[in-house]
Amino acid sequence: MKKALLVIAVLLVASSAAWAQEAATDEGPQYTIFTKFFRGVGNVLLAPIEIPVTMYNVSADTDVCIGTLAGGVAGLCSGAERLKAGCMDIVLCVFPPYDRQLISYEVGKSPAALAASATFPGTDEF
Repeated sequence: MKKALLVIAVLLVASSAAWAQEAATDEGPQYTIFTKFFRGVGNVLLAPIEIPVTMYNVSADTDVCIGTLAGGVAGLCSGAERLKAGCMDIVLCVFPPYDRQLISYEVGKSPAALAASATFPGTDEF
């Protein structure tokens, strides 16, 4: 009985060492054709949402009128950029690289939105 428990303990230790070595050589998430395709679909679906989100973010940082005008233009530019990147990902999903994103910013946090907020500083005169 003691020999059987000893053999089981040795097998568990040896298998856990093998699992740890396998986990250490794991390179992280695997990117495939489907990753690139669905990233493109997501960008195409999120493109129209850039306009109102950017308008809101710029309005929160500056003024309502400035946020509506400058945020609308910045959101339109960001949405067009996201739509173009999404279409490129969908069309070119069969070609590598699969891990690089064409759009690296969150919705409403584009460089155009940040520039619009920085150009028109907030006013607290109301």
